[in-house]
Amino acid sequence: MSSNVQHVDFRMSDIRILQIMLKQAHYLTQNLRPLEGPHFLRSQMILGRFLTTILRVPVQ
Repeated sequence: MSSNVQHVDFRMSDIRILQIMLKQAHYLTQNLRPLEGPHFLRSQMILGRFLTTILRVPVQ
């Protein structure tokens, strides 16, 4: 079985925000939502990048 491997770099601040979103989603990617409040725009960009590069899901 073969697979394509892609290395994606996230900044440390991006990783922290992604960890918070994953925890709030109970570690289910289908439940991932951007954070509310001052981190909304940044978390929305991180989520879009995560879904398109890691999971290869088209952004809606």
